This record gives sequence, structure tokens and C-alpha cells, in this order.
Amino acid sequence: MKAIVLRSFGSAENFAAADLPAPEVREGQVRIKVEAVSFNPVDYQIRRGEPESKGVRSMILGQDLSGIIDAVHEDVADFRVDDEVFGYVCNLASSGTYAEYVSVPAELVARKPPSLTHEQAAAAPVAGITASLALEKARIDKTKSVFIAGGAGGVGTFAIRLARLLGVGNLVTTAGNPKSRAYLIEQCGLSGDQIVDYRNAGFIEQAVKQNGGEFDVALDLVGGGMLSACCALLAVDGHLASTVEAPGRDDFETLFQKNATFHAVGAHAYSLTDDRAALRKYREMLEHLSRHFDSGALAPPPISVVGKLSSEVVKQAHALLESRGVQGKLVMTC
Repeated sequence: MKAIVLRSFGSAENFAAADLPAPEVREGQVRIKVEAVSFNPVDYQIRRGEPESKGVRSMILGQDLSGIIDAVHEDVADFRVDDEVFGYVCNLASSGTYAEYVSVPAELVARKPPSLTHEQAAAAPVAGITASLALEKARIDKTKSVFIAGGAGGVGTFAIRLARLLGVGNLVTTAGNPKSRAYLIEQCGLSGDQIVDYRNAGFIEQAVKQNGGEFDVALDLVGGGMLSACCALLAVDGHLASTVEAPGRDDFETLFQKNATFHAVGAHAYSLTDDRAALRKYREMLEHLSRHFDSGALAPPPISVVGKLSSEVVKQAHALLESRGVQGKLVMTC
């Protein structure tokens, strides 16, 4: 099979194409002929050798996919050959998803929503699961006012759409350029007064003013100064969830003074246990998203197809992600 291998941590120039044997199908696994994969910020963080790289078992990166099962271990009863599936492989597959074939524990995949193409379905697992967990941990419901730092990205798009699906009306998010602002209006259905420009020094005060007071919930999908901003605009008894990092000493003091809670959101957490029953949480979340897609309640993920499986396409996608100017999700076909 063809795969894109990272020869060493560091530059995207370290990616190279390789011809490798197709992976075996081991106990509890299915093997998937990959049709499409999507790129996530964690991909370039791993590539650069950042802390996210510590648990990596394969130098073939990539964490989500959509494809067709071509082999099933005899102890797996939930799937058959030719089933179309999508999934988040965590760090438990034969390799990452920048490859033509991947063997993965069956609990990590679900049947692909018939309403989505493979390219659209590949954009859903990591971003959709992460957003679902963030909303769950932050205890979001229709009575809450919500601030989302980083709404135009892949996770942000899902967070906004899922929050609106829950009935949230008081929602404000950030944009740093006209393209992101237009994206949030066109793809997420927001009005202009629900978007603040984080480049403006007074954007925290502007967000609070637009909300009519401090926020019940803040989701940080960016980190750094945006995490501090989320702490500052949170109301007393509020909830902050971050998919990026934990607050530092000063930010924790701000949360302490507000009697606010902090929730770390790690989409890979269930994969760190030996309990296979815990892994089923992934399939349950994927099936929940799938039902919303097929009912029309959730629109297909906005995607940009970068190209077909190659080292050049992987390099281009990483460069785009690192520029932090991507709206929605970047996808590669196989």
C-alpha cells in the first residue's frame, strides 16, 4: 500500500511517500480501505515533536478517516466487508490515516452517514467528537450564554452548530479577518453582532456587551491569550472548557474568584484505557452525529479538498493549518 511517512520530527519536508505491506487484521479489528482523511492541528503538533508526539506509535500520521471495510477479524460481529464507515483511530490503529489501508479496533468506527460523501464524513470524527465532549463537559443547554474562542475552525464549526442544535441563542464567537467572519455568517448561521474581532484591544468588553453580561459558558479552542480572555469574560459560577491547555496561575485565580469550573477536553482520553467497553464511547458519539447528519438537523461539514494522497498534499495541508487561516476542515482523498 502507499503511505506518507514522517521520516523524523520537525519540518513538513520530512514527509515522504513509501510502499508498505497492507496491515494485518488482528483480534477485535477491521481493516479499512481509506477513501478520504482530514487534517487536524494535532497532526502538525505531532510532526513538530511537541508533547502530543510522546504517545505516537507510528510515523504515519493522521487520526480520522472515511472508507470501506475490506477485511473483518472473525471475532467482530458488528461489521461486514464492504460496509462504509468513518472513525477516529486515536493512537490504536495499525498506523495513522495518511495511508491506503488501516486496521483499527472496531469500537472506533461507525457506519458512514449515507447523506455524506466520504470527503465530508472524513471531516467529522475528530472535530465532531471534540466539540461534543466540550459541550458536554461545559454543561451547555439552551438556557446558557456561550462564548467560543476560535469558531471558524473545524472544532469551532461543530461546537457552534451543535450548540444551536441544543437551542442556544446567546452565542458569541471570534474572528480575526473578513474571510472568517463571512464563513461564520454563511456556514454557521450567525449574525454579525455575534462575532467579535479578537484583534481589537477591547474585544472582551465588546463580547460581554453584545451578550448583555458575562457568559455562563466559555469554550477555548485556541489557547494562550484567548484562554485568558475566556476566564475574564466568564460569569460567577460559570464553566470553562478548553481543548488546548490548562489555565496558568493568574487565570486560575480569576476562575477561583468567580467560583468557576474548568474542564480539560481530551478527545483521545478513552483510548488510554485497556477497557474496550470505554472505546465504545467513540462509536456512540459518531452514531449520534450520524443521526443528526441524516435527519438534516446538522449540515455537512464545510471542507476544502487539498488533493489526493501524496507527500506534496500532506505538506501543503500542514502549511495551511500552521498558518491558522483555515475555515472548516482540510481533506485528502486516497
